[in-house]
Amino acid sequence: MKANISEIFYSIQGEGLTIGFPAIFIRFCGCNLNCPFCDTKYAISCQNWLEYDKIQREVSKFRAKRVVFTGGEPALQDAFMAHFMQKNPDFYFQMETNGTVFPEKSIALLDHITVSPKMFAVRKDVLKAIKTEAKLVEFKFVVDENFNEELKLIEELDLNPIVLQPIWRDETLENYLEKVRNIIEIVKKKAPGARVIPQLHKILYGQKRGI
Repeated sequence: MKANISEIFYSIQGEGLTIGFPAIFIRFCGCNLNCPFCDTKYAISCQNWLEYDKIQREVSKFRAKRVVFTGGEPALQDAFMAHFMQKNPDFYFQMETNGTVFPEKSIALLDHITVSPKMFAVRKDVLKAIKTEAKLVEFKFVVDENFNEELKLIEELDLNPIVLQPIWRDETLENYLEKVRNIIEIVKKKAPGARVIPQLHKILYGQKRGI
């Protein structure tokens, strides 16, 4: 079995509820969205098809037993994820998805799903299905200081747990941290149950691949 792979690398998880854990990232090529704020545009339409054995060898080079499927949109390669997980039952598996494609073959095998809905392309039926069937799920919204629409969706679908991730645009670290502080103050007033988690890997390394 083949998969369309942008890159495989070893780093710490820099986002969401599993922040700080060492992990092997399998970044797939291909996405069904084209978000203007995407920080991995190089993975949207790349073509690099690799056989399962090649991918397995790359993953086995690293000591971690935690694999994160990311992209692109990994749910578009649902069958490969299921195949890989069935072959490697001793790993902990996480998927990062935009929540527009239901991972029918792999959802029962995934230990953790991070859903990052995009407000211009929300699929409520998919969000509800993932919420119901996932072993463990978090809903992570990439936000600026105005996230009223996200809060309405969270309330409507009763999504939880919630992570608000301040978006990193082309800005200085000082400006980014000021944005994070502003968002924290808003959350204290409007969404005290949410967690604000900045992108740690970008704070530490900046806009680089393979981190």
